[in-house]
Amino acid sequence: MTSSPQKSAFSKHTQEQIQPASTTATTNDENPYGQMSLTARLLVFLLVPSATGLIGLFSSFLQSTRTPLEGQEPHTIDLDRDFVTPFLLGLAFVIVIGFQTGGFRVAGGMTAMERKFALSWPKAKRVRKVRRERVIVEDEDGDDDKKDR
Repeated sequence: MTSSPQKSAFSKHTQEQIQPASTTATTNDENPYGQMSLTARLLVFLLVPSATGLIGLFSSFLQSTRTPLEGQEPHTIDLDRDFVTPFLLGLAFVIVIGFQTGGFRVAGGMTAMERKFALSWPKAKRVRKVRRERVIVEDEDGDDDKKDR
């Protein structure tokens, strides 16, 4: 039978599909830019929300320095509204970015970043359907010859 080389080629092809390709990506220990230090993470978690809170407080201060129009109350600075709310929004922003980047980790250096999604979809397998037909041809002698296509 001549199907053994085809079968071995097919089994080799399926083994290649089953086994994932080996990646030569560097780990975070080998790459100095791979992972942020703990100090840098704390600074990001403190500076970004604090900066947004202070910007909110400063904009409220600027609004309170304006002279109110007739019939309007003067603007009062409210720490909860003007500092805490922007601070919490900035903190939520930093947390979401931290989750999306995998803890502010960069895979493969500063040039490439591997995406990892929260949900992983199952990989679709490509199914190849092999069709074999048998055609029976009658000779003039009345004998049946079977030929495969």
